[in-house]
Amino acid sequence: MGAGAGADTDTGAGAPSTQDLEALARKYKILGELRKARARGEGVAPRNVLRDLAGEFPGALNELDTLPLDEIERRAERLAAALAGEPPEPWMAWLATYHALFRAALSIKALSARARPLSPERARDLLEKAQSRAGEAAPLVDEMFVRAIANPPGGRISAVVFARLSAASKTPASEIHRALFPGLRARSDA
Repeated sequence: MGAGAGADTDTGAGAPSTQDLEALARKYKILGELRKARARGEGVAPRNVLRDLAGEFPGALNELDTLPLDEIERRAERLAAALAGEPPEPWMAWLATYHALFRAALSIKALSARARPLSPERARDLLEKAQSRAGEAAPLVDEMFVRAIANPPGGRISAVVFARLSAASKTPASEIHRALFPGLRARSDA
């Protein structure tokens, strides 16, 4: 996404910035701690912890529920290696962009729930707000994305997010989905 490490792994969505890599590393540290706590019988994490995690990293709760601990730890190790100077892997850029696009999508959905169809003025207002939520992925959020999220196919905003990520990275959405969420079946070939 940002101006970070490694042109060797350009995904079309851009290489992940150091900030992206640090955020993902922090996420996997939290996921690992939550998974280990659950294994010790400590139960489900407090609601506010899960809400904050999902707010910053939409999709992280799916990872918590479906990724084995060894995969969470493997991802944490690969992120540490990328932060230490190794080339980042394609999934890192995809995941950073996925989280950014999904944050933008959720803001659009929350603000457009009652406004169908969207007027051009309303679409531009939502676009501005969504781009601010997307951070470095803001160039991938345009008016077409806003309108697609406001009225997503089959009611699934994830299909729109994966389609945009697929177009940006020139990688099939199904391949990206398998890399990011190997324990979940893709709901569409977006």
